[in-house]
Amino acid sequence: MFRSVWLLLALLFPLTLPAQEEGTAAARRLRNRQFESAAQQRTGLLIPLYIYPADIETHPAYNRLIDLKRRYETVPFRVIVNPASGPGTRVDPNYTRAIDRLIGAGCTVIGYVSTDYAKRPAEEIQEDIERWVAFYPRVHGLFFDEMNYEDRDAAVDFQLSLKEAGERSGFWPIVANPGTDTPGRFFAAEAADCFVVHEGETWPEERRIQGDRPGGYGDFPPWTRAVLVHSTTRFDKNSLHVVRRYARWVYVTEDPYRPGREGEENPWDTLSRHMEAMCEELAR
Repeated sequence: MFRSVWLLLALLFPLTLPAQEEGTAAARRLRNRQFESAAQQRTGLLIPLYIYPADIETHPAYNRLIDLKRRYETVPFRVIVNPASGPGTRVDPNYTRAIDRLIGAGCTVIGYVSTDYAKRPAEEIQEDIERWVAFYPRVHGLFFDEMNYEDRDAAVDFQLSLKEAGERSGFWPIVANPGTDTPGRFFAAEAADCFVVHEGETWPEERRIQGDRPGGYGDFPPWTRAVLVHSTTRFDKNSLHVVRRYARWVYVTEDPYRPGREGEENPWDTLSRHMEAMCEELAR
């Protein structure tokens, strides 16, 4: 009897161990394929479209964006929608229709979530994630704004927990916005699929956007980074081409950001007049 048991174990373990190893190898192969696929993708636009979609069938900003996406179909569009500093407390049919139209044009639609630099309770953020699922189930990903970018494990763990919560609900991509230089430990932990490493009224300098510094993000691929530029009346294609070497997602608008000035406190409440120029350059 004992001999039979040992024979059975000898038969089982050689089968089980290689299967486990093959599972690990398969995961590595998949990750490598995903890396190569991402490495070959074009630079795209990360568009904060914080514009209410009234009369969506004739809305000039939405229709212009949709028309540009169809004309420049090879340029990826990630469009952030923001009903009420998040999904709000009820379904807005205008946003439902706007999301449908954006998806119909080939845009990836991302839902806005405020984190208030980790001051907002995690339970409230989880509620927003669940509302995005319930209210607007066609939304693809999430945009965690005001990310806490302190160079501490606790900050990384908090952001990683948000990403994992989004992933459990089926969201991808997960974009996080600290709006400034982000410590490399966030990238190493894969606390988001993409980080906004610059949000400001000027283009970032090349030496800064490279991220090649101790504790920086230079060892991580460009599709994990985004750049947002506001208050820029002149479109500078040279600056665009410098940035795209290091950040795969970009957007520039002339809309000003002037805190305390009425009508100038939100640079993302209009669609950039530079949209077509950006599309032309990125489609080359």
